[in-house]
Amino acid sequence: MHIALVTENPEYAELIKQAASNLSHRISAQVTSIPALRAALKRVETDVVVVAATQINSRKLRQIARIHQTHPCPIAMFVNKSDSSTINAALKSGISAFVVDGLRAERVKAVLDLAVIRFHETQTLQKQLQEANTTPTERSLIRQAIEILINKAHVSENAAYQALYKMALNRNKRVTDVAMFIVTGEQFLAHSPVGNSFLAVNHVSRDEFTTAA
Repeated sequence: MHIALVTENPEYAELIKQAASNLSHRISAQVTSIPALRAALKRVETDVVVVAATQINSRKLRQIARIHQTHPCPIAMFVNKSDSSTINAALKSGISAFVVDGLRAERVKAVLDLAVIRFHETQTLQKQLQEANTTPTERSLIRQAIEILINKAHVSENAAYQALYKMALNRNKRVTDVAMFIVTGEQFLAHSPVGNSFLAVNHVSRDEFTTAA
């Protein structure tokens, strides 16, 4: 496995490189910033990106999201500390595995495997949904629904895609119809004094996230 490593911390870099060596993986690129990662991905073979940092901020997550759009690949992130808003932003940015206070050599293999699995699951689901709904309007609607599920249910992008697909199966509806239901419900709540209980108001069962989480 070829790894593109992003870290400013020499100790983190040494830990990841040692773990990679033990797993017979190769560090194909090592950079100290997210902008430098973009250039590295253009010139080296990469199977997974590893970002190791003390803390991550919204600006860096936006940079990762833009890179993920142009160079989609599994991304594993290790940080020492984070808060709920940052974790939610990380899930939206395309990061496949996000670990807080967990940069230890024995965890690296499991986290890399998880990132690769979740990335490919998400890619497969996206392809299936796009094949079933080919118009730009339908794809945009599905994307809006996914964003709502990520924000309201606090789940990963992969879990949101799986949940949307499962909702459609459970209701014997087209995915686009369920997406419309979710988007319309969210728009109603945004202009209603009813409250923010999105899942309850829209009759979306939490069980539908059980297999997707």
